[in-house]
Amino acid sequence: MKNLTTISLFIFGVIVSAVLTAGLVFYQDNKVINNPPMLNNLELNSPIASSSAGVSAASGIILNLAEISKHNSLKDCWMIINNKVYNVGGYLSAHPGGAGTMAPYCGKEATQAFATKGGKKGSHSNNASSLLANYLIGDLNQAVTQEQIQTNAQSAGIITPTAEDQDDDDESDD
Repeated sequence: MKNLTTISLFIFGVIVSAVLTAGLVFYQDNKVINNPPMLNNLELNSPIASSSAGVSAASGIILNLAEISKHNSLKDCWMIINNKVYNVGGYLSAHPGGAGTMAPYCGKEATQAFATKGGKKGSHSNNASSLLANYLIGDLNQAVTQEQIQTNAQSAGIITPTAEDQDDDDESDD
C-alpha cells in the first residue's frame, strides 16, 4: 500500500512539473512575440509614429505603425524588420518554414523573429537577407507613393490588392 501511494505521488509530481514547465515555455514564447523590443514604448500616436502625418493622401502614405498594421493578412502582409518595411505577401507560400511561420508577424514588428527564426536557434542566412531586400517598400516613417509600392511589388513578383480587389473580397464574404 505504501509503495502504491509513493508511486502515485511521484507520478503526480512529474505531471504537475511537466504542466508548469510547458506553461512557462508557452508564456515566454508569447511574451517575446507580443512585446517586440524595438516597439515596447512606441505608441501609435507618438511623434515618431506619426511624424509625417501631414503628407497628403494624393502623394502617398506614411510607413508608420498605423499603416503597417492594416497589412496583416496572408494576401497583404507587411512587416517591419530593422526599421525597414517589407511587403512579403508574395513570398509567404515560398518560405521554407511555410506561410504559417511568417503569418503571425504580418502587420507587425518582426525584427526579433527574423533574427532568431521565430525563436528557434540560429539566425537567417545571408541568402535570406538578400531575398528580403527584394520586398523592401521603404524605411519606417518614410513617405512613399502608391507608384513606389506598386513598382516594388511588381519587381518582387507580388500582386498587390487594389481597391476593387478588396471590394470583391468584401462581397464574397456575404
